[in-house]
Amino acid sequence: MSVEAGPENRAQQSLGTAAARNLTSTTKSVPQMQEITSRWLLRMLPWVQVQGGTYRVNRRLSYSVGDGRITFVQTGERVAVIPAE
Repeated sequence: MSVEAGPENRAQQSLGTAAARNLTSTTKSVPQMQEITSRWLLRMLPWVQVQGGTYRVNRRLSYSVGDGRITFVQTGERVAVIPAE
């Protein structure tokens, strides 16, 4: 006689977000050259919980100056481009 494991009898087989983050951070020392290494980014990246596990969503923040258009002044035949602020 065997008992089948139903959804209520199954134990969780995947890691939670905190455990997954703990396993990915293998470097315990302080980075020697923080300007050129990206190890410090690991704590800043957002984590998303999904049914099949966890995966990292990489985002890049970009800033744009102005409205994206070139400004210029035309005086007669002379055209001068105004630099972006």
